[in-house]
Amino acid sequence: MLFGEFVCDKCREKLYAPSLTEGAFKIYHYGKYEEPLSKLITEFKYNSHPKIAKMFGEMLASFFLELNFPDFQYYVSYAPSNYLSRFEKGFIPAKLIAQHFSNLLGFPLINLFNSKALKKQAQLTYEQRRYNVQNKIKLIQSPPENVIIIDDVYTTGATMEEIAGLLENKCEVIVGLTVAKTIHNITLY
Repeated sequence: MLFGEFVCDKCREKLYAPSLTEGAFKIYHYGKYEEPLSKLITEFKYNSHPKIAKMFGEMLASFFLELNFPDFQYYVSYAPSNYLSRFEKGFIPAKLIAQHFSNLLGFPLINLFNSKALKKQAQLTYEQRRYNVQNKIKLIQSPPENVIIIDDVYTTGATMEEIAGLLENKCEVIVGLTVAKTIHNITLY
């Protein structure tokens, strides 16, 4: 382990459990939202550890390269956070991860979305999550032809589905990347 790293290489390998969710566009998940990855995500999001964001960006960059996508000029954007979440945390988790990801791969980072959702997704049930973001995420600029959307955790897919609706018929290639996907047989708050 190098000085200043949170996870040794052997432990990092344990975080890797790739999966794919197919819908309006393909969303690739680096790992499962279970310990130890869930603990790292919680530490990052609620205790503001920017070095973890860097590690997540590195993990997603390696994962993206491993997936061997066509060599297009991609742009990188991220799932938005609502105002309350941004205010409490002082940052947008997916944006910090996307910044590191885009820097490593040389893809421009753009802000495509704004969220007017009233509640934080983490506090809601499966059905409430869908309603909370429905028609509340807005496209704030024209999307590029090829875009990668970064998010930290894929729980119900509500945010990515809303984003898919906004990008439908506007982009040639849309790729979703998340650090983790929840296991749906767990109880959400």
